[in-house]
Amino acid sequence: MTKHVIDKPKDRSDIKAREYMRLEREEGPHRAVRRLHARSLGARGATRLRQFLRIERGHEA
Repeated sequence: MTKHVIDKPKDRSDIKAREYMRLEREEGPHRAVRRLHARSLGARGATRLRQFLRIERGHEA
């Protein structure tokens, strides 16, 4: 007896993707993301932050 035309194995790509994402989440953030969070603002970033805070307090000029 031969197989029917529509008798094909199910596509498991959704299960594979779900397992891949689970493993990635368990490992934690990517190394590049950790590096970006750890890097300092530098002189320009500190100045921008100071200006944003000044505007937030209501000092426009």
